[in-house]
Amino acid sequence: MGPVAGLMFLVGSAITVAAIIFPYSPKAEIPGFWVIAAGTAVVAAVLLGWHQRLPAWVYQWVMVLGTLTISLTLYFNGERHGGPAADNEVLYIWVALYSGYFFTRAQVAAQLATIAGAYAVTLLLVHPGQIGFTRWFITIGMVALAGSLVHVLRRRNDQLVARLFEAVRTDLLTGLVNRQGFDERFEIELDRGRRTAQPVALVLADIDGFKELNDRFGHPAGDLALTAVGRLARESVRGSDTMARIGGDEFAAILPATGADGAYALAERLRGGVPHLQNGCGEPLTMSFGIVEFPLHGDTREALVRAADRALYQAKELGRNRSVVHRQELDRAALRPAGVS
Repeated sequence: MGPVAGLMFLVGSAITVAAIIFPYSPKAEIPGFWVIAAGTAVVAAVLLGWHQRLPAWVYQWVMVLGTLTISLTLYFNGERHGGPAADNEVLYIWVALYSGYFFTRAQVAAQLATIAGAYAVTLLLVHPGQIGFTRWFITIGMVALAGSLVHVLRRRNDQLVARLFEAVRTDLLTGLVNRQGFDERFEIELDRGRRTAQPVALVLADIDGFKELNDRFGHPAGDLALTAVGRLARESVRGSDTMARIGGDEFAAILPATGADGAYALAERLRGGVPHLQNGCGEPLTMSFGIVEFPLHGDTREALVRAADRALYQAKELGRNRSVVHRQELDRAALRPAGVS
C-alpha cells in the first residue's frame, strides 16, 4: 500500500511541476501550485521511506489528503478568475482506483463520498456556471464506477486465489487437508503452543489391513473405505482441530490446546466408530492410532511425527485395532543397538 501511494504522490508532484513549466492559463495561481508540488513531494518521500512503519488505517487519511490535493489544483487553476477549465478532476480516479483495490467496501464508499463532497465544494468555489452540476455528475459517476469495478474485481480475484490455495491443500478423495496443508497447519499450531505454553496433540492413524482390502476387493472398495473414514473424522473433531489424510491410508489429527489424554479419547471415539462404516466391502474396518503431545514428546514437527509413528507401529505390534500413547521407552528402544535387550 505504501509504495503505491508514495508513487502516486510522486507522480502527482511531477505533473504539478510540469504544469508550471509548460504553458498554462494566465489566470492560474502559480504560488498555489508550487505549494502543492512541494507538499505532495514531501508526502511521497514519507510514504516511500517510512511505509513499513505506518499502520494500515493511515492510508485512508492519505487518500483523503489526495482528494483534497486534487481539489486544490482545481481551485488554483484560474477557472474562478475567468480562466478555462483544466479538467484536473480526472485525477480523482487515482484515489478511486487505489481505494477500490486496497480498501474494504465501507472504506471505498467513504472515499467516494469524500471525493463527491470535495468536488462539489470546489465547484461551488470556482463558479463554473450552469454546467457545474453536469460536470459533477459525470465526474463522480465515472470515478464511482472505476472504484467500484476495481473493488469487485479485486474481491473476485482474492476469492479465486483463496479457493486455489485451499484446493492445493485439500485431499480430493476425502475432503480432508492433504500432506502439504497438514505440515503448514502443524507448524502454525506448534508456534501458537510455544507462545501460549499450551499443549498440542498429534494423532497418527491408518486402516488395518488396507493393502489386503485393496487386493481382495479392488481399489474402488479402498476408495470407499477412505471416504467413509474421512467423513467420520470430519464429524468427530472440533472446528479448531485439523484432520488430514497425509498419504495412502494414513490419517492425522492436530488438536490444539489438547493433551495426550484428550487425544486418546478422540482416537478411541474414532476407533469405536470405524467398524460401523459403510465401506463397500461388507466387512468391518479397524484402525490403529499413535498419539503424542507437544512439548512432552517433542518440540518440533519432525520429532513429533517420528514419535507418533513409533506409537502407531507399537499399536500394530500389539495386535492392531488399538490406540497407543507414545512413551519414552519407545525412543530408547529405537536407539538401542540391534541384539541388545
